[in-house]
Amino acid sequence: MNLTKIADEHKILEITVGSHLYGTNTPTSDLDYSGVFLPTKEFVYGFQKVEEVNLSITDKDKKGKNTQNAVDRKLYEFRKFVKLAMENNPNIIEQLFVNEPNIVYINEQGKALLAKRYEFPHKGLIQKFRGYAFSQKHKMVIRSDKFHELNNAFNYLKEYAEPKELLIELKDKCLPFMKFTKDFCAIGDLNLQKGIFVKKAVAMIEERLSKVGNRKNLITKYGFDTKFASNLIRLLLEGKELVSTGEILFPLSYKDIILEIKEGKWTIKEVLDYAEQLEAEMDIVAEKSELPNKPKYDEIEQFTIHLLENYLRMGGRA
Repeated sequence: MNLTKIADEHKILEITVGSHLYGTNTPTSDLDYSGVFLPTKEFVYGFQKVEEVNLSITDKDKKGKNTQNAVDRKLYEFRKFVKLAMENNPNIIEQLFVNEPNIVYINEQGKALLAKRYEFPHKGLIQKFRGYAFSQKHKMVIRSDKFHELNNAFNYLKEYAEPKELLIELKDKCLPFMKFTKDFCAIGDLNLQKGIFVKKAVAMIEERLSKVGNRKNLITKYGFDTKFASNLIRLLLEGKELVSTGEILFPLSYKDIILEIKEGKWTIKEVLDYAEQLEAEMDIVAEKSELPNKPKYDEIEQFTIHLLENYLRMGGRA
């Protein structure tokens, strides 16, 4: 079964997401797409199951960065999308408020979905947006605080003359990027067993550094990962806007702030202080919010059933 063909032929909505949706795109920004497709009868009545189809085109340069030929494109099965939106997943619910210039494709069923956008937000979004924002803050702080120790240790140890020497044997050298405790050798955010070979330690540090990805130049230049920092503030501002007004307007009215942070014009202290301020403001506006406390489960379920029934009655044509 060709899932790519099914997703494309039964698509009801596709939009541009990411920086182009937010209004923070630059001439070098990648194009990212997301969409929704309806399931065929095999996926509704039969044993087949699909929740999403990744149609991305991968193309990276020697530094591991996406080239202009790379395209991130993912289509969600309708029920999966609705479920995530009902949970107020930040990456999904924002798509319901897409502005017209960022709609790549839409049909009548897609219009029906967007027409229901105001039925999805509820006060549970506070914890969802905070959770996603905390993840970005964690990555930003860990990577900025520990990257230099890891990088310095890697550069030193990979050139070490005795790769089969044990890590503990380096303790007397009092290297500034290695801290020995009773059981471990702490390097950056790694706790390595003191009894392992230097060669193994190098491999483990290299693996950890690889997870920083191609944005380590941001850490070197600004002292922290500014992309994660911009995502942190964007998520908190979006959450505040959504719980206050019941919608998110695109392009974001605060897009200049997001772009300034991404471009390294804010210090890490300014970012973290602003994040703390926004969390407090979210609590205040939540108390005044007219959004329901819980999802409108019954209404959304009936909408989902009705749309699928009509679609299948028409022979599964989107």
